[in-house]
Amino acid sequence: MRVAIVGGGFAGLFTATRLLANGVDDFVVLEASDHPGGVARSVTRDGYTLEPGAGSFTLPHPDLSHVLGSEHVMPGAGTAHIRHVWDGERLVTLRPGPAGLLAPLVPARAKARALLEVFATEPPGHDDESLDRFCRRRLGDDAGRTAAWLAASGVFAGDPHRLSARAAFPALTGLVESDGSILRGAVRRLRSRPPDGLRPSVHVPLTTMSALADHLAAVLGDRFRARHRVTAVRRVGSRWLIDGAGPITADHVVIACAPDVAAGLVDGGLAAALRGSVTEPVIVVGVGGPASQVPVPDGFGILTGPDAGTAIRGVLLESSYAPARAPAGHGLMKVIAGGAPRHRIVDSDDATAIQTVGSELARILGKDIEASFVQVVRHERGIPQYQIGHSRWLAAVEAHTPESMHLVGWGYRGVGMGQLGTDAVRVAATVAA
Repeated sequence: MRVAIVGGGFAGLFTATRLLANGVDDFVVLEASDHPGGVARSVTRDGYTLEPGAGSFTLPHPDLSHVLGSEHVMPGAGTAHIRHVWDGERLVTLRPGPAGLLAPLVPARAKARALLEVFATEPPGHDDESLDRFCRRRLGDDAGRTAAWLAASGVFAGDPHRLSARAAFPALTGLVESDGSILRGAVRRLRSRPPDGLRPSVHVPLTTMSALADHLAAVLGDRFRARHRVTAVRRVGSRWLIDGAGPITADHVVIACAPDVAAGLVDGGLAAALRGSVTEPVIVVGVGGPASQVPVPDGFGILTGPDAGTAIRGVLLESSYAPARAPAGHGLMKVIAGGAPRHRIVDSDDATAIQTVGSELARILGKDIEASFVQVVRHERGIPQYQIGHSRWLAAVEAHTPESMHLVGWGYRGVGMGQLGTDAVRVAATVAA
């Protein structure tokens, strides 16, 4: 066996897909559960489809487009470009382009200070500064605080005071490194885009995330093995021995699991380094019902601001940007609550969590919610947190990773689906070479 992939979530499936595209067909994907897709397992009930994990993609993407295939995804509804922020008192709508600057999220003086970002010269106090510090230094205290919180909530459900700006948002800090300014770099990128080029936008699977995972596994045929639990990965001579449901030897091994799971499969310095990963638990609550009882605003989602004081960090407006996820005339929202700083909702029972989410949604939307569909999904392992020191942690992990072992997944280099595609392309090219 040339390659063994441990883990049949999207990280493992994407890697396997790219191996085939690179002419490598001597491999196996080993998945402990009875289905592919990992945490992205769709909940389908009463005409609703809740995607507890990732449910959309930003396309075109240089790597993700290769592993997905355009025939399996479609653009989200035309309202997907609209975003909202709940500041604790009102729901503020953000539209793309210059009009977004007029949104009343911060006072006029704070906006004026943010526009002076092109002249900001204050150096970072540390080479690995927090997201909050980076944004305040560039945009001023008011606008920077708000921007950092919203970015941390939207991607990590995290704490902007603890997240590393460079590790968590490398594209943002990269604008300053390449152009000396966030605003100047953003303008340059807009101007360099081909006139007829497609702008990245929200896309969704044609059916469900589970169906997409099932399709990718079907393409692999008997190379995908469900209910095959791996207990250890160890070097024997020049090859790898994968212990578990049945011993397998391979020249390369790809571990497509969360870092804490991977730590239980390996030993020595690599296991010790992997145990240093940081995550925060979240609760996902699906809320659906007739549109008159579950009013879903137009748009992609709602983020709660730094002064909102809510357990809710974000709300994805599922039936707005992906109408097929709810019956006709019905609304569906996916609420993400908890994260960092740790909120008591993650330790509450389902009834309490539902009550908390319902009460907060009523405040945000200005209308009581009478849901006929409610589904609670707990992500106990949580969302990876790229905190200050994450780059040093990743360097230590890579230093202890043998040459023919590859670690992929959202715990390492990016939490988006796009990064899973990038990892897949990188690893497949390395193995094929």
